[in-house]
Amino acid sequence: MQAQTLQIIAKPSLDRKAYRLRCRFKVEAYPRPSRLDLAKVRMAERFVTDMHQQGWEYVERFGFKMAGPFPTVEPVTIHRPRTLTAREMMAGVLAGKPFRDEGVDYAKPVLGLDVQESWEYELAGVFARAQLLTEYPDLHEEEKG
Repeated sequence: MQAQTLQIIAKPSLDRKAYRLRCRFKVEAYPRPSRLDLAKVRMAERFVTDMHQQGWEYVERFGFKMAGPFPTVEPVTIHRPRTLTAREMMAGVLAGKPFRDEGVDYAKPVLGLDVQESWEYELAGVFARAQLLTEYPDLHEEEKG
């Protein structure tokens, strides 16, 4: 029997890790191509500056990729009402108060591109960082088994 040796294949420089990061910007609907190009360049410059302040370095050889248009969606903060415990509901139930789902829908409809007043475009660029970043799944993303 022949002894096997362990071979580790690693990149020569482990000090940097590249990530493709994205940002979105808003312009008026049906922009002229010159207006869209100007907005794209301004946003790319601002994106690189903002990321540099956070410790990221832009990797120029990959450039920026633009996707879109997308409907503009305004962020909304949802405040859920506190759920009552059975003990807290007891007095109401004994008094005949119904505890039913009120049918409140927190989702907002998104209009189509043809009726939007403004559109969003997405820029994606490659940035490098000295530290490796680790992503942990959110509680709702973890598998329950």
